[in-house]
Amino acid sequence: MILETKTKTINLVLKTKKIVEITNTLKNKNFEEVYFKAVQNNDLNALSKIIYTLAEDNEGKHSFNNSEEVYDFIDEYKTEKGKTYQKIFEELTEVINEEGFFTNKMTKKQLTEMISNPLSGTNMNELVQKSAERAISKMAEEQFQGFKA
Repeated sequence: MILETKTKTINLVLKTKKIVEITNTLKNKNFEEVYFKAVQNNDLNALSKIIYTLAEDNEGKHSFNNSEEVYDFIDEYKTEKGKTYQKIFEELTEVINEEGFFTNKMTKKQLTEMISNPLSGTNMNELVQKSAERAISKMAEEQFQGFKA
């Protein structure tokens, strides 16, 4: 995916090592989960980290020296192209999907649902496990109250 402004052209290059780096940078174990959470929250910090990690110049070298440069680029791109942050996320989502970096390739309809679904960035297994642990703990506490001296 090429993003271009009057002053800079970058190519967002998707590679497994970069996806893993993004996942680790955003402090998660599941790229799809952390990515859709960032989209849902319109997380500009995450967007800048994603672009920072994926961006290469025409020679295949890193395009940015620091996050400030990424923020400046995003502002310039947004203004020149008349895009919103959400639209930039959506375009990036389509490319990531097309390249096969989500668990399964999704249709446009499925992508739209994932982008608009507030639970798409939530690990439901973890949520259920934590809820079950709290419920069991509470039940055990109630059971053992009768044994207190």
